[in-house]
Amino acid sequence: MITMTIEIEMNEPKENPRRYQWPWFVAAAVVLAIVLAIVWMRLAVKKVERERDGNSPLPNSAPVR
Repeated sequence: MITMTIEIEMNEPKENPRRYQWPWFVAAAVVLAIVLAIVWMRLAVKKVERERDGNSPLPNSAPVR
């Protein structure tokens, strides 16, 4: 039977964990993509509404017989 022991000295200073910056760039890219998608969809919806309103009959016009 092989046993392994790990000795931890209490006097050793703990190393500060490395703080990565790339997750912040990824998070910023995701947020930017969501914001751009929302803006793009709003513009597309307004365009469709303008096209539909332009083709709709006027409310005061008499029906054609």
